[in-house]
Amino acid sequence: MRPPLHLAVCLLMLGAAVARAEPPEVEATPGRVVLGQDTAVEVRVRVPKGAGPVRAAASSGTWAEARVEGGAERVFHWTPPPVRYPLWAVLAFWVEDGRAPEVTTLRLPMLGRTTLDVSTAPGAEVVVAVGEARFGPVKADGRGRAQVPVEVPPDATEARVLATRGTLTTDRSAPLEVPVSHPLAAALTPDPLPGDGGGWLIIAGMEERIPATALDVEAEGATVAPVDPERARYPVQPRADATEVSVTVRWRDEPTGNAVRLQGTVKPAAARPAEAVIIPPAARLFPAHGVVRPAQWQTSLFLLGGAAFASGANGGPLLGLGVTRPLPVWHYRVAAEAEVGLRHASLDGQQGATTVHSRVWGIPLLLSARVTLFQQGSFQLDGRAGGGVLALSHHLSTEATETGAVFPDAVDERKVRPMGFLAAQGAYAWGRWSVLAEVRAALAPVETPSLRAELGGVSVSAGLRFVP
Repeated sequence: MRPPLHLAVCLLMLGAAVARAEPPEVEATPGRVVLGQDTAVEVRVRVPKGAGPVRAAASSGTWAEARVEGGAERVFHWTPPPVRYPLWAVLAFWVEDGRAPEVTTLRLPMLGRTTLDVSTAPGAEVVVAVGEARFGPVKADGRGRAQVPVEVPPDATEARVLATRGTLTTDRSAPLEVPVSHPLAAALTPDPLPGDGGGWLIIAGMEERIPATALDVEAEGATVAPVDPERARYPVQPRADATEVSVTVRWRDEPTGNAVRLQGTVKPAAARPAEAVIIPPAARLFPAHGVVRPAQWQTSLFLLGGAAFASGANGGPLLGLGVTRPLPVWHYRVAAEAEVGLRHASLDGQQGATTVHSRVWGIPLLLSARVTLFQQGSFQLDGRAGGGVLALSHHLSTEATETGAVFPDAVDERKVRPMGFLAAQGAYAWGRWSVLAEVRAALAPVETPSLRAELGGVSVSAGLRFVP
């Protein structure tokens, strides 16, 4: 007996819906990223014929296009973040057809390159093992020192150092400072969100299934609540008057850690069938650069010390202590900085029968902007420009060199004057530390009743940067 026609049609529609619900198949080339070497990853996504647009989200890095339509195979191009230390990237893909999406998650290891300094017996052959990979051999010099370039995966905690000299082999472990990260990829779908039916918040991480109880989700302009406490799947229903929706996602056990922030526009429901519906601009999905914030994307501290060279007796030593805060501008290549310093100049001279002693202490308080001009591997070249004020303390004293000479009492002066500077700074990263070298040109003229000085000039300094 043949089934009724309407039953057959329903079965065909159900089969098509089930086919569309299948998650896409994903393949990435290369399957792992060596930071500083691999500049792009090609991801091929295979979906059933006739499937809707495929969307992509990433925990870090950028997409050439985050939405691709047409064909049974869609090709995405992803650029890794400009970082130097190892971490994981989480890439998520799904078909955007208005249904609850089935997400395919791809986890890519990003390996950091560094050089391991090894001290061993002179002339020994040194091999470094990191996981299953081996690097070397490198022959130690006459002082027993060897530098071995290695590639460190994000899950590495230590390296094995094997040193062989003749028939003797030593085997020891060296810890690796790899920052711990918990990347998240998130997105709002569909794009834009329908005002009448709402959409979904997609979240993917290193775990196969993230429980909703492990996350804190805050929303503005919409109601967002998990359907299952054991699975991070959230329906998103925009408010009736909302034109935009903002959502923030962070790990619950990291309340002060980095968060993924999303923004999406809302497509209002049509008031009457005859009225045209105005489609607002596409949802703005901000790449979650901050989720696994690497060294140059994190707040850091720096210390500089050196010498300033200016005309006359204006030269002298200087110190600077500051903090750098990267900004979400130009892939975090721009940063804001605050710096407090110490500057000293002195003069001992003879005026007739009187010896003059002049001591100047300056404390610069500066705000500046840093721009990364060039980066290759562990080396980075930045330009800096800023200004602020210079708090000055001047002590002038005299003493007689002839009997009966008369000289005034000691003079203490204090002034605050403006100061500006331009600088070029090179950095070489080593884990959380970077070695710095800077050349700076500064302008800080100072004039008091008893002093005329230039506490700017050209300075050369070196120092360290540390990412807490």
